[in-house]
Amino acid sequence: MPIREIGSVELWQSALLAERTEIMHGFTGRKGGVSRGPYASLSMSPRRGDDPALVAQNRAILCREAGFTEANLTSTNQEHTDRIELIDGESVGLGVARPWDKGVDAVVTLLPNVPLMAFAADCVPILLYAPDIGAVAAIHSGWRGTEARIAEKTAKTLISLGADAALMLAAIGPAIGRCCYEVGEEVALRFPESCRTDKGGGKYMLDLKLANELMLRGLGLVKIDNSAPCTKCENETFFSHRGQGGKSGTLAAVIERRELP
Repeated sequence: MPIREIGSVELWQSALLAERTEIMHGFTGRKGGVSRGPYASLSMSPRRGDDPALVAQNRAILCREAGFTEANLTSTNQEHTDRIELIDGESVGLGVARPWDKGVDAVVTLLPNVPLMAFAADCVPILLYAPDIGAVAAIHSGWRGTEARIAEKTAKTLISLGADAALMLAAIGPAIGRCCYEVGEEVALRFPESCRTDKGGGKYMLDLKLANELMLRGLGLVKIDNSAPCTKCENETFFSHRGQGGKSGTLAAVIERRELP
C-alpha cells in the first residue's frame, strides 16, 4: 500500500480507492502530530490515555492537511462489538463533536462531505466504498469483531442499501500481521485454518487481515486491497498495542465522499 505525504502527515492509501477522484481516504501513521510519549505524535483517539486536547489538535491537523471536512467528522466508539450505525443528518458528528451513548465499531453513510473514522493500534481497520450508491464505511475489527464478522455485516448493510458487491471497493489497513500476532488455541481455532499457523504448545500465529479479506470475498467482493504493513513490525511508523507493551496511541482510518457545491 503506497504512502502519500500530505503536508506534515503521512497517509497510506489504497490504489483502488485513490483512483476514485470523488473519494479522499487514508490510514494515518505516527508522524505529524502534537502528542507526546507513547502517543507521539499523531494519535487520533483519546480513549487510550492521551490528552483529549492534543488529540483534537491532531484531528484538526489531519483534516487541514488532507482536506477532510472537519465540521462533519464522525467516528466509531469502539468496544469490540459488531454494531454498525448508519450516519444520517442527525448523527453527523457523533464520536467527535459529541459522544455516542453505545458501542459502535462500524459507521456507514450515504451522505457526501461526511468523513467517517475508525481507530486501530494492531486491530484491523477497513474502509469500504460502494460507488454505485455513493456509500462509504469505516470499520474496526479486532479478533472479536472478526469472529463476529463485522466487516461482512457492514458490507451487507451497503448491499441492503442497494450496492452491488462486485462493484464495492475495500481497503484493509495497517494491522498486526501473522508474523507477529501470537494467540492461544482458544482464539486461533475460531478462524479458518488458512488464517493460522500452528507453532505447537497450543500457540498459533493468526492472520486477521486475511480472515477479513476471505469473508468479504465470500460475500462477492472482488476489489480488495490487502497490502498494508504490519503495525508491530513497523512500530516506528505505526502505533502498536503489542509493540509498545499495551500503551500506545491509535492510527485512524478515514474515508469521505466529496461532492463539490
